[in-house]
Amino acid sequence: FRPETTANGMDVDYLSNDFFDRVKVAVEESSRLGMHYWLYDEGGWPSGQATGRVIGSRPDLALQVLRADPEGKWSVYKSAARPDLLNPATTETFISLTHEKYRDAVGSHFGKTIQLVFTDEPAYPFVQEGREVPWTNELGDLFANQFGYRLEDRLPSAFRRVPAAERAPADLKTRIDAFDFWSQRFRQTYFDQLREWCRRHGGLAHGGHLGGEDETLGAAKFGFGQVMRQMRAMDIPSVDTIWRQLFPGRRNHHFPKFASSAAHQNGSGLAMTESFCVYGNGLTPAQMKWLIDYQYVRGMNVLVAGCYPLSTQDHHMLGERPHFGAVDPLWDHLPKFHRYVARLGYLLSCGEPVIDTALYYPVRDIWATGAESAAVETHDTLAQKLFERQCDFDIIDDDLLDDPRTSVKDGRLYAGKMKYRTIVIGHTEQMSERGRQRLSELERVGGVVIRAGSVADASQTVQQATSTIDCNPASNDLRCQVRRWDGGGVAFLFNEGTSAWKGNVTIGLTGVPVILEPSEGTATQILEVVCQNNRTIVPLTLGAGESLIVLFDKNQLETSKPPFLARRSVALDVDWEARAIRHHRVGPHNYEVLKSEEMPYQPIALGTWNELVGSDFSGVVRYRRRVTLPADWIGKRLRLSLGKVDYSARVHINAREIGTAQWYPADLEFTLPERSSEFELNIEVANTLASELTSERVQKEWSQRKGPGWPGPYHVRALEFEKESRSGGLFGPVTIEVSE
Repeated sequence: FRPETTANGMDVDYLSNDFFDRVKVAVEESSRLGMHYWLYDEGGWPSGQATGRVIGSRPDLALQVLRADPEGKWSVYKSAARPDLLNPATTETFISLTHEKYRDAVGSHFGKTIQLVFTDEPAYPFVQEGREVPWTNELGDLFANQFGYRLEDRLPSAFRRVPAAERAPADLKTRIDAFDFWSQRFRQTYFDQLREWCRRHGGLAHGGHLGGEDETLGAAKFGFGQVMRQMRAMDIPSVDTIWRQLFPGRRNHHFPKFASSAAHQNGSGLAMTESFCVYGNGLTPAQMKWLIDYQYVRGMNVLVAGCYPLSTQDHHMLGERPHFGAVDPLWDHLPKFHRYVARLGYLLSCGEPVIDTALYYPVRDIWATGAESAAVETHDTLAQKLFERQCDFDIIDDDLLDDPRTSVKDGRLYAGKMKYRTIVIGHTEQMSERGRQRLSELERVGGVVIRAGSVADASQTVQQATSTIDCNPASNDLRCQVRRWDGGGVAFLFNEGTSAWKGNVTIGLTGVPVILEPSEGTATQILEVVCQNNRTIVPLTLGAGESLIVLFDKNQLETSKPPFLARRSVALDVDWEARAIRHHRVGPHNYEVLKSEEMPYQPIALGTWNELVGSDFSGVVRYRRRVTLPADWIGKRLRLSLGKVDYSARVHINAREIGTAQWYPADLEFTLPERSSEFELNIEVANTLASELTSERVQKEWSQRKGPGWPGPYHVRALEFEKESRSGGLFGPVTIEVSE
C-alpha cells in the first residue's frame, strides 16, 4: 500500500496463502481470547481496488469519466489508476479477490469471532466543474431511460464553470438528475452488493465510512453524492474523525449526526467513529475524552481507535500519529479511558433514542448550486441552534420523504424505524415535490413543520421546537442524548462550553436517578430530585468539558452511594519532591523507553517540571510528599483534588493505587489505608510524546533521513498539532477534602 510513502515492508504478498496463514493465526487467537476480529476489506484506502488487483485482473474495469477538452467537447476518458465503482462488475471482482478469499480461509469464524466487514472511503470520481464528471459503461442509455433525455447533450451547459445564478432552470434540473443518478448507482453497484454478500455469509454486518462526510457540502465535492443514501446502506454507518475536523475550542460540524441518524432509521442501533488518526502525539486523554463525548452525545456508540495497532519501527516513528502502546508515556494510564468509552458506548446502545425532531438535509439544493447555495449555511446554523436548545434531532432527506414506506399518522412522520413529530427545514428551493406533499400531509394531521428561510431566521424559528431536556438556567453549551427502555432510561449530558454550569435539568424519564461514572463503574445517589408529570427535575453541576450520565431505573441501584459533600480541606501546595522514572525518546530505529529508578528525588514546586527534566522531556515523573491528616478523618470518605495536570496522573497512597486522574474534574476518592492518618502520597505524572518529537534534536535528525516514508504524508500536519502540547507537570492546586 503506497510503498513510496509508507514502505510498510510486509514480507508476504497481500492476499497470498502466506498472508491468509497469518490472518488465521490472528483470528484463532482472537477467538481464544473471546475477542472479535473485524475484516478490513482493502489493503489500504480507498476501498474497492484490492491494491490494484481489480484492474490488474480486469483492465476493462478501469475508472471512467467524461472529460472536456479546451474546445469544450466532452469525451470518455479511462484511467488505470482506480477501478470504476459505478460498474457492478467491479464490485463483483473486488469481492472475488478479497471477501471470497477471507471466506475460504476463515469462513468458519463468520458470524462468531468475525462479525463485521469494514469498508474505507470508497468513491466514484469527483465532479470537476467545466472539466470532468463521472461516467461508466452504458451510462448514457441508463440515464436516458430513467430521466427521458441524454445527459451528454446537456453537460456543456449544466456543468460549465459559471456562478449558480447564471444557470437556467433546465441546468439545475440536469445537475440534480445527474448527482441523483450517480449516487443511486453507487449505492446499488457497491454498498448494496457488499451488504448482500455479508448477509449471505454468516450474517456478517457491513460497515464503514465515506471520505468527506465531515461537511454538509461534501455531497457536491466528493465521490459519494448523497451521504444519507450511502449511510443507510450500511448496517453500522460510520464517520472518520481525523486531523482535527473536531477539536475543543472551535465551532465544530455536526457530521456524526449523519451516521447516527442512519443507524436510528435503519434500526441497527450502532454507529461507529474512526477517531484520532493524524491528531498527533500531543493528543491528551482529556482531548480524547472530549472527542468521544462530542460524538457520542450526537448518537455515536462504537469506537475504532485509529493508530492503535500501527508499528513504530524506523520511518513509522513519524508516520500516522498518535502512537499508542508501550512507546506512549500515557499508555499505562489509558485503561481508565478505555473503560469509559466501553461502558458509555454500551449504555448509549441500549433502548431507543428519545428523538421526535428531524432536520432536513437539502441535498438537492447542494447538487444544484454547490457552495453558492444558501441551503448549506442555513442547514448548518439550524443544527447548531437545535443543539443550543438541547433539542436532539436526526437528519432526514428526500429519500425518506419520498419513500413509499414512509407514512404519516397520529401527528407523526413514520420514517424507517423512527417517528418524528417535528420537521425543521432551512432554505430550500429544490426539495422534491413528493417531499413537499408529505410535509403538508404531516401538518394537516397535527405534526409540526418549522421553516427557516435564512440564517437570520434560524434562532427565532427553532424556538418552536420541543427541547429534549429543559435547563434552568438556560445554556447554549449543554448537549444531550436521552434513551428510553422498559423500566428506565439514560440521559447523557455534555458541557461543550468553556465555563461551568449549575442548575436544574428536567428529563422526560422516571424512576430512581443515579449518576454513573463509567471509568470506575460507580453509581452516586442524587439528592433533592423532584418528579412531576412523568418528568424528573435533577439538580446538576457540569464543569467546562465535563460530561455526566444520569441513569433512571424503577429500582434503587444497590451500588449507589451518597454524593460527596466537602466539609473541611487540607492544602498540599508545598513540600513536594520529584524524580523522572521513565524517559521516552526517539532512538535510531524506534522509540526507546529508559527507566531511571536510580535518579535521586529533588525538591520541586507545583507547576511545570522543566527545571527538573527540561522542556524536551517526554515520559513520567513521580511526585511525592508526606501527608498528615487530622486524626478524626480516619475511616471517612476523602477526596484528593489535583487541579491542573499535564496530562495524566496515577496516584498511590503508600503502595496502594487509588486511581488515575486525566480529565476534569481531576478528583479521586479514597479512605486512609490504615489506622494512621500519616502516609506517603505518590503521584506519577505522564505527558505526551510531543515534547520529544518537537525538540530541535529530533527534528534535525529526522530531516537528514531519506527514503520512502521520510517524512511521510502526515508528518508536517501532525507536527504542528504537537507543538501545542509541549508541557508536563503537576500544577495543582492539590487538596484533600473530607465528606460530611
